[in-house]
Amino acid sequence: MKGFVKNTIESSLILSYFRGPDKSQQSWAESSVLRIIHLIVNFPGKLLKSAYNKWENVFEHSLAFRLLKYLTDNMHLIIGLILIVIMAVPYHIWRNEYGAMLAAGLTALFFIRLMTNRESAVETPAIDYSILLFFVSLAVAASTSLFPRESLKYLVHYIIAFVFIMVIVSTIDSADKLALLIKFIAIGTFITALYGIYQWKVVGVAVDPSTTDLTLNPDLGGRVSSTMGNPNVYGEMLVLTIPFFGAIILNEKSWLKKAAWLAMLAPVILILFKTGSRGAWVALAGAVVVFVFFWDIKFIPVMIILGFIALQFLPAPIYNRILTIFSGDKSTDYRGKILTSAIPMLKDYWLTGVGLGPGVVSAIFERYKIFGLTKAAHTHILYLQLWLEAGIAAILTFLLLIFRMVRNAFEAMVKKRDPAANNMLFASLAGIAGLLAMGFADHVWFFTRIMFLFWINIAIILAVVRITGKNEDKGGADGNAA
Repeated sequence: MKGFVKNTIESSLILSYFRGPDKSQQSWAESSVLRIIHLIVNFPGKLLKSAYNKWENVFEHSLAFRLLKYLTDNMHLIIGLILIVIMAVPYHIWRNEYGAMLAAGLTALFFIRLMTNRESAVETPAIDYSILLFFVSLAVAASTSLFPRESLKYLVHYIIAFVFIMVIVSTIDSADKLALLIKFIAIGTFITALYGIYQWKVVGVAVDPSTTDLTLNPDLGGRVSSTMGNPNVYGEMLVLTIPFFGAIILNEKSWLKKAAWLAMLAPVILILFKTGSRGAWVALAGAVVVFVFFWDIKFIPVMIILGFIALQFLPAPIYNRILTIFSGDKSTDYRGKILTSAIPMLKDYWLTGVGLGPGVVSAIFERYKIFGLTKAAHTHILYLQLWLEAGIAAILTFLLLIFRMVRNAFEAMVKKRDPAANNMLFASLAGIAGLLAMGFADHVWFFTRIMFLFWINIAIILAVVRITGKNEDKGGADGNAA
């Protein structure tokens, strides 16, 4: 019987797909379409290289240019600092225009790198085809929108995310550089936790009846939002970034360094509880399970047992807050009314969507909302919101994208090519899984900084795949040479 079960599992077509070569990505990498895209995208870089080679002496005598060249050689540090800024700038100071400015500056540095580094190029083959399909569907949705100007303005946020994906995948070419980038993300998270503690203990956080049902949670207290301006949104950010602490702690060789990162994690976990975000608590627990599953599946039962034990030691306000998930409250009723109103709207616009951006959906939604429902900024369900905005093509390509990222994680788990790099991949996927779980109860991309950090996690997965693939090719070449 045991042999029969083992043979059945090993002969499974699904498992064979996850364990076997990625034929669809190989076909894409060898396609004429990608070759044409690669030539077009890299043409400006070739022109810049020609100009640099012609006037290299002039450039090299410029102190400012030498400084810029130094920065381009350390793009992973620049990206890390930018991510800290994106996470740590308080909500009342942050403007979405800052993201566009940071992306423009990073793009300029990247072009200088293309100009001065002979081996540097836009690594289009490293971008999974599902991501290109998804972004194309968004561009189509923006151009065919019922409110084109509004949608095209919103498309800029996705373009910024795509720029960062391209730069990260094209410039971070070693596991050490990627590990340092992830440490910057963890440091940024730690800074937001300190700011959250400052809000809580020094400034004080008043209870907001609009975000807390006081009849069900009389002892919860004020909910900390840190730099995000909203406790649920801050919880989303923490779900995306906390798994990186796990990868860092596992990858550090020194027990002293492991202890230092664990000490930095403590205030982050504390402030996560002070967000009062039930969705974030549950999502992080799920993210931990995902991480452990890929890291070493044997520890899953242990994690579940420890989780049940930990529940017994939670403070009463937090434990009671978790229980309200099953009893329902005003927010649950509010989301139910939105869903009831959104279904007829989806029936009318399921094919093309109404246009990119929550503002477009909100405007059309006014025609469909049921009696007793006030103005809704979004649908509170990521997948429904995306479908309403960009149509069936967007939601299908997005699901394909997630499926492809999971496949990358399975391949890394099976092949075990680079444990340290794999841990970073697993952490990225765990954060994505946690956020997507929250997406069933909220539109987690409504705040563009969260949407942006989501795509950073995707970029890290792609970077790991590229780095480990390159190392595997080197190993094969060395073996053949031997």
